[in-house]
Amino acid sequence: MISCLISWRRRFLTDTTLQTLLVLVAMTLLATGCSRGGKRPIVHPVKGRVTLEGQPLEGVGVSFSPVVKGQGVTAFGKTRADGSFTITSTLGGTLGAGAMAGEYAVMLQKFVDVAPNAVPPQFAAAADDSSRQVQQWFSKQETSRVEDEKTVRYVILGLLPEAYGNAETSGLRVTVKPGTNSGPAFEFDLQRDFRGTTPQK
Repeated sequence: MISCLISWRRRFLTDTTLQTLLVLVAMTLLATGCSRGGKRPIVHPVKGRVTLEGQPLEGVGVSFSPVVKGQGVTAFGKTRADGSFTITSTLGGTLGAGAMAGEYAVMLQKFVDVAPNAVPPQFAAAADDSSRQVQQWFSKQETSRVEDEKTVRYVILGLLPEAYGNAETSGLRVTVKPGTNSGPAFEFDLQRDFRGTTPQK
């Protein structure tokens, strides 16, 4: 299951039309292939919203990770243009149906990938630039992939503070209960200057 999640999550968090289509395919495969032999969980609808300093964010990968092992199952979602999202359980979950009851740490990530020589001007500021008006990205990773039997190098830019993408430092937790889960507890307004919280024990 872990290998399925790793390969799926990278595609899930990218931000192009083709990769959005791959998300739907990957989630369907994940719901059937990664859960063979396991019981289909009882899940409850989850509806939420992600904003950045009040502005809706599209294409954010939303991950729910159980706080207590064995109480709940990892679940994922992706925000729409208005910042809204639904959640899908990774264990036999129907697309958008929800998550199992339990307490979850929430991780939020958004990436774009570009050619090394084609970084858009709005993403050109350094991650530690003191000018908050021009800072648009918070992490940078150079990597490669094979396309048409050729190795193509590209850059992955993280468009949210990295601390939001870590269960121990995001500071975001939710409790999924039987019934529909929505409202302020599932609405996350992110801040550009967020540096993370102290890991909870």
